[in-house]
Amino acid sequence: MKLMKTLVASAAAATMLVSLAVTPAAATTPNQISDEDLNTVQGSSPYVEAETEEEAMKKLDKIEQENPGGVSAQAGSARFGPCKLYPESFHTRDSGNHDYGGVKPVTVCTKKVTGIKMASQLRYKNALMWVKTGIQVPQTAQAKDLKVGKYKYKDKKDWAVKFQQKNMNYLCKGKKKHNWSASTIGRLRYHGHTYWARVYASPRSANCGPH
Repeated sequence: MKLMKTLVASAAAATMLVSLAVTPAAATTPNQISDEDLNTVQGSSPYVEAETEEEAMKKLDKIEQENPGGVSAQAGSARFGPCKLYPESFHTRDSGNHDYGGVKPVTVCTKKVTGIKMASQLRYKNALMWVKTGIQVPQTAQAKDLKVGKYKYKDKKDWAVKFQQKNMNYLCKGKKKHNWSASTIGRLRYHGHTYWARVYASPRSANCGPH
């Protein structure tokens, strides 16, 4: 009986991880956003509980509207998970002779979670709007990424979990200077519930063309 319970629990965990691996973290961000909209959603985002992506985006929209300039985990009546999603600005890679660029957002947690996935979409400044370019790039945390420890990030030295997306490899179309940002949506599982977060990277100029 004990063996059967163990097998069932293992199968359930495996199913959850497979689900995170094959399902996009999210795809709901507008194709174009203005400077004003981008500036109101700078900084980190808490993970909010929601059954569906659509529900999560509505909750995050409301929280952002109530807290211009930054999302607060104390805002609204939503339930939050033990994690935060932090954006990281666009950069070109030294190792790739600055021909490739991307962002490396980070999810950090104060408690153990059972799955994390992030998906990032680059944006460049075109006249007055920030426009999507390239494809949305997802990355799922592996077992080693979810190992509990004491991780340093920002002003905290003892995060229980830290997972950073590192697989974005955007090929620059020339070296003309452009302003870059990115939108990232994260999804995680904690105590059987699903939580979502959304951030936008601070604008940064780089010698990397989108065309």
